[in-house]
Amino acid sequence: LRAMVDQEWIFVGHGLKKDFRIINIFVPEQNIKDTVKLFWLPGRRFLSLRFLAYHLLKSNVQVDTHDSIEDSLTAMALYKKYLSLANEGSLESVLHRLYDIGRETAWKIPPAVPLPPDAVLP
Repeated sequence: LRAMVDQEWIFVGHGLKKDFRIINIFVPEQNIKDTVKLFWLPGRRFLSLRFLAYHLLKSNVQVDTHDSIEDSLTAMALYKKYLSLANEGSLESVLHRLYDIGRETAWKIPPAVPLPPDAVLP
């Protein structure tokens, strides 16, 4: 891991600051793509990986157990979604809609129920 940091690899994940702190390693901000921060409106709460995956990827994650591989793959898919939304110019409106949905649902995700295709944000 230290060699990857020294070679300036880009790390993609969800909540990486805490992970790096736990393993006592410093990674420069420019080498971190953290979906916690990418899908965040300043002054508002951070959105969970599960909430983002459900509404942006049509995916139910973290249903029974915590799976770090599932979390990593989901974070990468969210990062790709972020790049797509930013490129389309729709990121800001999608973020506001996510926060509206969160307030309407008390930030809850139904247990492992598939979403209909028209219920997912672009």
